[in-house]
Amino acid sequence: MSEAALASVVKRLEAATLRLEEIARTKAPAGGPTPSQGADASAGASDGAAARAVSGYDELISGPLQEYMKLSASIGGLVQEQSQYFQEAIQAQRRLVEVAASSKKPNVGTIQESFKPIQTAVEKVTSLREKNRPSPLFNHLSTVSEGIPALAWPLVEPAPVPYVGEMKDSAQFYANRVIKEFKDKDASHVEWTKAYVGFYVELQAYVKKFHTTGLAWNPRGGDAKSFTGGSKAPAAAPAPTPAAAPASAPAKPAAAAGLFSELNRDGLTSALKKVDKSEMTHKNPELRASSVVKGADAPAPAPAKTFGGGAAPKAPPKFALEGNKWVVENQVNNQNIVIDQTELKHVVYIYNCQGSTIQIKGKVNAVTLGKHSPTNHKSLYFPQLTFSTRKQPDGSKKVGLLVENVVSTVDIVNCKSAQIQITGKAPTVVVDKTDGLQIYLSKAAADVEILSAKSSEMNVLLEGKDGDYDEKPLAEQFKTTIVNGALVTVAVEHKG
Repeated sequence: MSEAALASVVKRLEAATLRLEEIARTKAPAGGPTPSQGADASAGASDGAAARAVSGYDELISGPLQEYMKLSASIGGLVQEQSQYFQEAIQAQRRLVEVAASSKKPNVGTIQESFKPIQTAVEKVTSLREKNRPSPLFNHLSTVSEGIPALAWPLVEPAPVPYVGEMKDSAQFYANRVIKEFKDKDASHVEWTKAYVGFYVELQAYVKKFHTTGLAWNPRGGDAKSFTGGSKAPAAAPAPTPAAAPASAPAKPAAAAGLFSELNRDGLTSALKKVDKSEMTHKNPELRASSVVKGADAPAPAPAKTFGGGAAPKAPPKFALEGNKWVVENQVNNQNIVIDQTELKHVVYIYNCQGSTIQIKGKVNAVTLGKHSPTNHKSLYFPQLTFSTRKQPDGSKKVGLLVENVVSTVDIVNCKSAQIQITGKAPTVVVDKTDGLQIYLSKAAADVEILSAKSSEMNVLLEGKDGDYDEKPLAEQFKTTIVNGALVTVAVEHKG
């Protein structure tokens, strides 16, 4: 065990000893506690639970965070830079947990002020990703930026635990892309994804243990606004200079963790305000504050086929450019959706549309049809702020999509009866949980790579010399045999 890890264990054991002494002092005598003894015991329980919440967060820093920082440093470049911003957010949140452990729950204004350092660091993480979309490490940057909204859990009441899990799943979506790309190239990138996603697994367990219904404040504490004390957080792996070797992460003391799991038995629930339906942004679109740029409404030439019919989605339709992201949502029987003001850095997300046709002109970075749509979580402390998750999949039905050129991927997720036409080039098409798909490919797109899973009734139509299309089915049934102890899988061909 390293010197730093040993010091960490000693520190926690000392805290455990103090806690046991505290329990012994406050234990009621046989004749029953006096009023003053009962008050001391209550205070000791509150203070002890609060102290354990801080030490539990320190374990997150000295364990999962250390591993992520170490692997980020070994990859270097933008990944390492983003990890430093992530570490800033973690240190800021550790400070907030410590303030809560020593203070009574303050007013909304004080909570807002306490959360700002976390918000600032989160914005650095997401901004770095948006500024570097052409980067070959874009999926790494997206993995981190999609997961980091989980750090808003102190503002989510009364159920922050599922919220952290939803953010972990969002990060996993891009982590899977990193794994696919690097599993045969560099195993350290795969380990990096495991370390980052693993941090949220541990964070979710921590929140469930200490902050079940929201950030736990100390009812016998002092004034949060005037809090100036605090202990020093354990240092995460430092960022090495280019010539230096990455710092090693100290081993997580399993024995000490087991000891503390026995000691941590105090409940941390408290009566907290529940958001009324009238305050929920996802139920009241007029409450949403966002700056959007409307897309052009010019008529669009239809792709191979247009659709009609289908029940109208309950949410209002949306067609807007938000930063570098085009969002097309809840469109019904609209054949004239044209995105023509495109740039190379733009991405297009199409959610929950039915019986509609979307045309994308020019070259964009990526297109996603039917990906999980954001679900807004209202914050009690930031009424103007919502936190996006991807809780429920909003697939599309009977949609036609006409695309010219795509730099990275076209994703089709959770759709039914869709038709996609690529008139230029697109290196990759990813199909997941989709039934009934026609993919029309131009001659220029003949070198496309198509990845499919959990999908059926898929056909690819290749443009021929005379302009006609030759239809070929995508395999959806496979046969696996054992050859010399190894599994051999081939697509099943149906003839006749």
